[in-house]
Amino acid sequence: MRRCLILMCCILLAASPSGAATEKTVNLATLTDFIPFCFRKENTAAIHGEIIPPGSDSAQLQGYAWDVVRESFHAMGYGIRLEVVPWERVIHYLNTGRVDAVFPAIDTAVRLESYMFSRESVDEMRMVLYLRRDSTLRWQGLESLHGQRVAAVRGWSYGNRWEEATGIVKERTDTVLQGFNLLDKQRLAAVIGYEAVYDYALKEQGIRHRYRKVGPIEVVSEYMMGRKNDPASAAAIDIFDRGRKKIEEEGILDRIAGRWL
Repeated sequence: MRRCLILMCCILLAASPSGAATEKTVNLATLTDFIPFCFRKENTAAIHGEIIPPGSDSAQLQGYAWDVVRESFHAMGYGIRLEVVPWERVIHYLNTGRVDAVFPAIDTAVRLESYMFSRESVDEMRMVLYLRRDSTLRWQGLESLHGQRVAAVRGWSYGNRWEEATGIVKERTDTVLQGFNLLDKQRLAAVIGYEAVYDYALKEQGIRHRYRKVGPIEVVSEYMMGRKNDPASAAAIDIFDRGRKKIEEEGILDRIAGRWL
């Protein structure tokens, strides 16, 4: 009888969630509505703590940056526990230890005080300025914006040049389109934005023709970001770096670019 009980306990442990938790997994968070890099699949609901084992894909998230990150960790044999939330909550999850790393993030001087970044990039962005078609602003670099009101999404980073620029009234908005709404009402001089992401948002609304672009202000790479001097973050970032190199060598990175860019 005792031998039977021991055997039954072993079977139950092997089948239990705690047994599954011993698989190699990293805890990550990212945002959505960042097309074509990270955005929600059509007609899907949020899944908190979604588990994506090697060889599988997310039921809710898609995009270039997500494919790069997923393939990099999977290439190293790691599954992903994923949180998809607004960016300010992404940062909160990182700061409170709910996740080990977040993406995609620009390594600005301000962020480097508190966070560490991967060596390998997740994606690359052009930062541009959007003006109304009838704007009389003459673009001669960021100094052209002295004293002007310019919209930027709250919590998003637009690169070191933008963060270091002074004399500009930087208006914080909750969404990309909110900034353009204010621009239409002539309450702003311009909107700063990630070119690929903002162009897509404007095209989807059928209003791309209303604006002209100047720049680029800066071309920046985005990375995996973790807590500075934190072992869990350092481990997750190291796994990503090694996996990112591996998928580049195997041609997977080129296939991802061909799909999205």
